[in-house]
This record gives sequence, C-alpha cells and structure tokens, in this order.
Amino acid sequence: MNLTETLPTRYYSDPAIWEIERHQIFAKTWIMIGHDHDLPRAGDYLAESIAGWPIFVQRAGDDSLRAFHNLCPHRAGPIVWEGTGHQANLVCRYHGWAFDKEGLLINARDFGGEAPAGTCLTKIRAQSWRGFIFVCLDPSVPDLIEWLAGFIEECEAYPTDDYVFHSRTIRHTAMNWKVYNDNFLEGYHLPLVHPAMSKEVEALAYRVEGKGDPRWNIHTAPRRDGQTWSGVWGYFYPTFSFDVFPGGMAIERWLPVGNGQTDLIFEYFFADDADGIEEIIKDSEEVADEDVRVAEMVQKNLQAGLYTTGWLSPRHEHALDEFHQLVHAAVDPYLA
Repeated sequence: MNLTETLPTRYYSDPAIWEIERHQIFAKTWIMIGHDHDLPRAGDYLAESIAGWPIFVQRAGDDSLRAFHNLCPHRAGPIVWEGTGHQANLVCRYHGWAFDKEGLLINARDFGGEAPAGTCLTKIRAQSWRGFIFVCLDPSVPDLIEWLAGFIEECEAYPTDDYVFHSRTIRHTAMNWKVYNDNFLEGYHLPLVHPAMSKEVEALAYRVEGKGDPRWNIHTAPRRDGQTWSGVWGYFYPTFSFDVFPGGMAIERWLPVGNGQTDLIFEYFFADDADGIEEIIKDSEEVADEDVRVAEMVQKNLQAGLYTTGWLSPRHEHALDEFHQLVHAAVDPYLA
C-alpha cells in the first residue's frame, strides 16, 4: 500500500507560505467573526483581524450589515477601536476624517487642501447565516449561502434559533492554524489525548464523513451507553465548526493571528430549558485544553528541524488528506 504523506514541515513554519495563505485562502473564503447578537443596534460594531487584516462589521440603520477594512486612506488610522463598541458615524479615530455609510469620504477635517477625488474606505462583504456573521475580503467569491452550498441542507434538521448565547472562551495559542485543523479532522488521537471523553464514546469508531465537497465534513462517534447521538458536529474550511446537541450548541473557530499564532474561540448557546449546562461547558473546555496542549507540542516539534513529513492513516486521517490537498491547491501555484 502506498501511504499518503502529510504536508511538509515548511507549510507550518515558512513565512512566505503564510503570506500566500493570507491572500489565497483567508482573503478568498468566508470567515466567521461573530454573531448577530453582537450587533443589536444600529451603530454597533465588531472589529476583528482576519489573518492580519484588521476589519470591522457594523449594524446599519436599516438593520443590514456593512463592513470595511479598519483603515483610513489618509494615514492608516483605525475607523473603530478593537473589539466591540458603538459608533454612529464612520470617523477615523486618528485624524477625524469622516466617511458616509458607503465608505466615501465626506470631510477631511482641517486638512488644508483637497483630498483626492474618490477617496474611500475599502469595503468588504458581511453576511449572516443562522445568526453567524461571516466576512469575505474578495468580491469575486460567491455570496455566503451559495458558498456554503450543501452544508446548509445538512444542518436544516437541527434548528438553533431559540438558543441563547451563554459564554465565550478564547485561547491565544502558539501554533500554526493548520496544526489545529489537522488535530480537529481526525479522531485517531482520542484515546490518548482525551481519556475522559473516550470513556463516553467509542473513540476508535470516531468517523469523519465527507459528503462530496472536500471543504466540509460531519463528525460522529457512537456513545458507549448505547444511546443514539442526536445532533450534528460539522466542520467547514478553513477554520469553522459547530456542534449541535440536545438543548444547545457550541461554536468552535480558530483565527490565525500570525504564522505561528492562532486564537481558538469557543462560544456556547443553550435553550432556556437546557439541563447540565455547566457540566457540558466543563467537559468541552477540558477537551479544548487537551487539544491545545498536544497541538502546541506538535508545533514545537515541527520547528525543531528533525521532522520533514509523516504519513496519514488510511483508516482515520482521510479528511486530513482532503484538507492538505486544498492547501496545496491554494498555495503551490504561488511558491517561488
């Protein structure tokens, strides 16, 4: 049997590859950055960094979403401060240049001359699905619903509209974003990395099921008590997943901050009558800590200089192969 090799170490450490990924993966896909409940009123905004690009999304007066790069064309000042907040108008926080709702300059405060005609903010798209807000930096990419394609139909049987936001945790991790993808896309590691979880589920029967689109898959694991697991645990390329279970939902996403830094974000939502909330969160957070511990060690080993490539398990790691092929397709045409 010919084994499939992993991505070479270079793909997890080379700054040149990271720069290609910024433009060819993260600028050309829809990236989830927040929720509709983060922006309840007109003027509310959410600022985030997408693979090094500072951007923000704001609730408009007609309840729609508008989004821009968080960069004033005058001298690269921020239009809004980091995090969440409220700002009625689009006015640069550095020198006070003001822009209309479409991002066109309307006043270059005390500039002393005419600003170039057509000066404007750089607009990006923001769209939502099931209350999740996504942004896309490339105007040529299809709209969100078309881009999600069959993933939408797969999730229709699991309504979440009545779930209410409960809490969020953020881990600032020392790993390349693909190390976490590799970990997420297989259950091979469960018996060793997640002993408590493996007491509840049949770890060796963990399955990552593709549905014909290599960008997304569904995860299942039989319970040891014989009960039928009712819910959906899904992944969508490049860095988004959610777990819908009876009475609640957990969103898991990871945003690359740099070549070797990734923010891992967990968000929890529950129905009003959900039971065992604190225990569910405790178990989820324990699994997250275990994943981060081993993934950060993998990153250190990748950077140590001994390892070049490994091999993918034909039984457990086929989803990694699909993910690695997506990375190759995006990156390799631009390698020097």
